Amino acid sequence: MRPLAVLLLAAWLSPAIAADDFKVMKLEQDVRNLERQVQELQRQVLDLQQRNRAGLDTRPPAPSTAPPANAGGQWLDAANWKRIRPGMAELEVISLLGPPTSLRGAADSPSRTLMYAMEIGSSGFLSGSVQLRDRVVVEVSPPVLR
Repeated sequence: MRPLAVLLLAAWLSPAIAADDFKVMKLEQDVRNLERQVQELQRQVLDLQQRNRAGLDTRPPAPSTAPPANAGGQWLDAANWKRIRPGMAELEVISLLGPPTSLRGAADSPSRTLMYAMEIGSSGFLSGSVQLRDRVVVEVSPPVLR
């Protein structure tokens, strides 16, 4: 009778032990990832300290007024906006204009808007948008300086 009780207890505990093993493996992986991040940060700190000792400027660069890298310039070309027509697919628009600078509406929403915008100076803004319904163009608003 006693061996049967031990066997039942082992069978009952084995899923819990397996779950604990998974949790331990996950924690070990998290620790390894954190150790890598700490090493990278230590490397960056040492690099900054060496640059400081060498008399190099360690301040972060001043904010740029240039368009962001993802602006790419595609959406700044008026000819690309003229090619956008109602009924076009969302991916066709993105292939012509590039990735939008922002989106309005949830990814799973039937209606959303691709926004293309760029700050010009301290008081100007260039922006255009493409409204979509079911991932198809319904309205195009080419860039306008505001």
